[in-house]
Amino acid sequence: MLTLKVFMRRFFHILSFSCFIASLCLPRAALADETERLYQTYGNAVYQVEVIDMTSQKKNVLGSGFQITPGGLIATNYHVIAEALQHPSRDRVIYVSNKGAMGALTIVDVDVVHDLALVQMQKPGREWLKLGSSALPKGTDLYSIGNPHDLGFTIVPGTFNGLSHDSFIDNIHFSGALNPGMSGGPAIGHDGAVAGINVATAGNGIGFLVPVEPLKALLAHYRTLPPHYDFVAHADAHLQTQLLASQNHNIGELLANKHWGSVPFGPVRVPGHIDTALKCWGGMDSKERDPFNAYFSICSTQDRLFLDEGFDTGAVLYRYDYFTPKKRLNLVRFYNFYQGQFGTPEADYQNAKQGDVTDFSCNGHFIWHAGYRWKADFCIRQYKKYPQIFDMHLYMAMVGAGKKGFIVTLMAQGVSKENAIAFARRFIHEIKPNPPHAEQKPPHATDSHAGSRP
Repeated sequence: MLTLKVFMRRFFHILSFSCFIASLCLPRAALADETERLYQTYGNAVYQVEVIDMTSQKKNVLGSGFQITPGGLIATNYHVIAEALQHPSRDRVIYVSNKGAMGALTIVDVDVVHDLALVQMQKPGREWLKLGSSALPKGTDLYSIGNPHDLGFTIVPGTFNGLSHDSFIDNIHFSGALNPGMSGGPAIGHDGAVAGINVATAGNGIGFLVPVEPLKALLAHYRTLPPHYDFVAHADAHLQTQLLASQNHNIGELLANKHWGSVPFGPVRVPGHIDTALKCWGGMDSKERDPFNAYFSICSTQDRLFLDEGFDTGAVLYRYDYFTPKKRLNLVRFYNFYQGQFGTPEADYQNAKQGDVTDFSCNGHFIWHAGYRWKADFCIRQYKKYPQIFDMHLYMAMVGAGKKGFIVTLMAQGVSKENAIAFARRFIHEIKPNPPHAEQKPPHATDSHAGSRP
């Protein structure tokens, strides 16, 4: 017989279990309600941004954007509208609202370094988003809005995980499912204020946002331009100015570091991990059946600045290759192999098309440095649209060292000629004898010295 005491005990057990289940379900339901609320409240300020090929009248680039002023100014990514900026005679830009309304857009300002652009609507929308701050506590909820894969407008919940400090430019690490087509869309907080702009995804729920502060700076710069300013007609000069400022900051930061962490590698000591903006790795680069041993170390920046389709810049890379023969490889065969490792700049540089840059111009010398004789080539090529910007390539191969070979490769994209020379000189200077103080005198007084212009 079910007594009152037993009934009450079972009732409270059931009630407690029901409350536990509710505690699991409520947050998800609340999240869905909040996501819906944000989209209903702020989604009308978000647009699809399309670049239209004027020959076929079909879209060839798709992204997102959002209105940031009552006058119809839309923010998006530079890489979304780059085709139209670089080729205005063949491409135009339009917007599509979440209701299907369409209209023309005019490019009025860009920040190529932070991958941002401002475009102007002919007929402003009724709603716009306010610009907030990216100074948020780690774990703050953010909601990204965009049009992934042209499937329709989507809002994606995610988490602010702070700034990623492994680059010359800090982006927000966003835990959320960003997808192609969402580039240029906003990431907003519960108050609807923009904290960042969708820019890239690494897959598996790892995304990156441009912090809102560079967008505020771009908006302030736009407001200094004359009324009815034709930005597209003057875009090359603006982009060159931005690229020069960026490389001055980046190369200047590297040169200002007095301690490049000299490390032993084979017959010499070389610069190690010179800045946190570069990632380093290394190991053996030969197989058991090869008649030689090959070891390598490479450090490189991970990010690139997108300029145009097939044209990017901003990379810094240095690599060391150390070769020794196995017992069955005689000196003549080793040198035949070693000569085949000598590279050319064209083989290493795939960041630009022929129409974007000049051919490399190289200056080669034999130099005596760190106790060894080297064949050193210093090469640069110029950007055609941005004549104060160059790609630099330094290549040094140890020669006359018997059965050992060592090659140094240094690359810097999108730098001024002055910074290219300064960076190459500093890098050569940082190559030391191994062990320290073991440097030999040059065998011939006619050899050049490391202090010569590369």
